[in-house]
Amino acid sequence: MSKSIIQNKKQCIICNNRNVEEHHIFFGTANRKLSEKYGLKVYLCFEHHRGTRGVHGKDGKNLDTYLKQLAQTKFEEKESQEKFRQIFGMNYL
Repeated sequence: MSKSIIQNKKQCIICNNRNVEEHHIFFGTANRKLSEKYGLKVYLCFEHHRGTRGVHGKDGKNLDTYLKQLAQTKFEEKESQEKFRQIFGMNYL
């Protein structure tokens, strides 16, 4: 299991709550493995992870997009934009 390249503290990246779950920013079978490999994961409290306003909730699209943009930015600090697009097939910035 790789460490997050986005945050070090085990608290919700949005509200700082310490009761958290690990969230792989690029989810789904193949993308979850890539998120794990490259450390593209964060900690989220239940509400920001699976709640109505959470990334997996019905009103979570803006939060999901924000986290994908943050992940791409952090990835590109170490690698290139071209490599990000090659691996994830998208550009979120």
